[in-house]
Amino acid sequence: MNNEELENNEFVEEENNFEEELEETNNNQEETEEILDNEPKEKKKKHSPCIIATGILATLAFIGVVVIFIMSFCCKDGSCGSPNASSPATVVQTGDLKIAYVNTDSVLANYEYAKDLEKGLKVFQTSLESNYQAQGQKLQSDYENYLKTGDKLTLTEQKRKEEELTRRQQEFPMLQQKMMAQLQERQLEDNKKLLNAVYAFIKDYNSKNQKYNIILSRSYISSSILYADEGLDITNEIIKGLNQEYKDIKGK
Repeated sequence: MNNEELENNEFVEEENNFEEELEETNNNQEETEEILDNEPKEKKKKHSPCIIATGILATLAFIGVVVIFIMSFCCKDGSCGSPNASSPATVVQTGDLKIAYVNTDSVLANYEYAKDLEKGLKVFQTSLESNYQAQGQKLQSDYENYLKTGDKLTLTEQKRKEEELTRRQQEFPMLQQKMMAQLQERQLEDNKKLLNAVYAFIKDYNSKNQKYNIILSRSYISSSILYADEGLDITNEIIKGLNQEYKDIKGK
């Protein structure tokens, strides 16, 4: 016997018990009314509220049984469940969508063009530093020379030389800032060249092979990919193609 039949039987038994109680109550009420007919009207008014209360309680008990039965019947399918119950997660079907990713850290470490750009940037940085040091040494030398030979100059020449040395000394810190800006600008240009080269190759590679709908970038420092199957990693394939392309360009 299943739960629904058990609940139906319980309801029938409760309903029969209620009918017996209600019938017994009616019999008692009739007997009471007969007795009350023979008593004074004041006593009759005194016992009436008890009888009414008994009838009300019996009616409420019956209504409660009916409500419980209806709720238990309706909630069998879970429609009366808790409002906080979470619904099953929707599964997104990818269909024929093909996805791969490239580890950009490996590209920067193994792409020959990236290595050459890095070397060129270091050479440029060294050149700026050498120029900065040379100008600093020249300023120091000119100042020391003025201290030694300045007294041989006329007052007008001394004043002109002092103004020149003061101006150069004030501009020297600005020279360092200017060189730093030049270095940053060169670095941004090299990064742009590198990215354009990688993007162009990947686009050409994918159009020729027609492999993937999406190719993501993964990096150890900053990446939106927390986990990816190694089978989606095409880094080595991309690096190999990039180096071959760069080798062909340099050989021309």
